[in-house]
Order: sequence, then C-alpha cells, then structure tokens
Amino acid sequence: MKLYFSLFLFIILFVIYVNNQRINWSHSDALSVLNIESKKWGKPYILAKKKGGFAIWTKEQLKDTCFFKIILQDESVPHCVPLPHRDFLYTYIKYELSPKLFSDVLSLSGSVSYDPLKKLISARCGSQEANIATLYLATEIASGHQTIQNIQKNKLYKKTILSTKDPKNVDLLYKKLCDNVKNQPGNPEFTGYWPAAFKEGCCAGYNPKTNRCQ
Repeated sequence: MKLYFSLFLFIILFVIYVNNQRINWSHSDALSVLNIESKKWGKPYILAKKKGGFAIWTKEQLKDTCFFKIILQDESVPHCVPLPHRDFLYTYIKYELSPKLFSDVLSLSGSVSYDPLKKLISARCGSQEANIATLYLATEIASGHQTIQNIQKNKLYKKTILSTKDPKNVDLLYKKLCDNVKNQPGNPEFTGYWPAAFKEGCCAGYNPKTNRCQ
C-alpha cells in the first residue's frame, strides 16, 4: 500500500513539475524566438511562463555587446512596413537623444521608442537582426550622420531591413551601431531631467546618485 501511495505521490509531483516548466505563451512566433535568443544569450534572467509573459536578458548578460537590455514579450503586434510582419522583441541601447532630433528618430518607425530619463532607445521588431538594423539607422539620425528626410526619400529603412537576410550585413550593421553608441555626441548617463520638458534643468546642486538638491 505504501509503495502505491509513494508511486501516486511521485506521479502527482512529476505532473506539477512538468506543468511548472511548460511555457504557456499565446503567441507561437514569440515563443520560437525565445529559443533563438536563449541560444545567443543564455537562459533569461527573468522568464514569466504564463500567457502574456516575457523574458528579460540584462546588461550583465549582454556585457560583451553594445545592447543594454533585451525583452521578449508574449505578444504579436502587426506591422505592415517595410513588409507585413509581427513585432514582439525589444532591444535597448543606452543613448542620449537630443530634443532637436527626438522627432526625427521616432519618425524612422513606429517600433522605435525613447525613454528620455533612462536615456534608452529601443526597437521592437520580429528578430534581433531587424532590431540591429533599426537601431543602427536610429543612431545614424541621432548622431547627425543621416537625416530622416534622406532615409525616407531613398527608402533606406526598407533596404537596410532587407539587407539583414545576409549575416555578413548584420555583422557590419552591428559594428556600425556599436561605434555609434560608443562615439555618441551626448551623455548616456542619468542626469535626472529631459531638456525638452525642463530647459532650466534640475534644481541647484542636484546629485543624480542621491536624487537630492544642494
């Protein structure tokens, strides 16, 4: 009797364990990219396995790259340009975007976002390759190497995205992206305010580390 009970208990515990390990995401396209990203960066620092979950790779895991953070969401955002596809992978870089070029950079794509306090530019696409291409062009605008007008006139966004079908082009774009991040004209460190909103800056003697004024 004890043997049967032990066996029954083992089966119950095994079923619970299997269910806990299962990733119950709703979107198979995002789930397939989870396997790809995990092979590149290792096990996510945080992995929420329920529907609507997410995976996060941190700066420490990406220390040999110019990426600040990568987040994969259990979502599938339709996007019809440059060709129909779906977005769910977010890649972040540490980059200070000037208020003067803020609108131009965001005009590159509806998948580009900027957090002016954290100084993080993000691209949300369906692959890391597309994110690299998008962030490269975003930093080209932010650094003054390219204008949004030239990119749109010559359809460079579409051409650059399509070029990522060749791994050699991806490597080249990644190198150029990292060069732009390294040699950016602004200060990517936290300063505590967004110049477009508060031209006068912070209060006198503000220390961003302590978040206190003099």
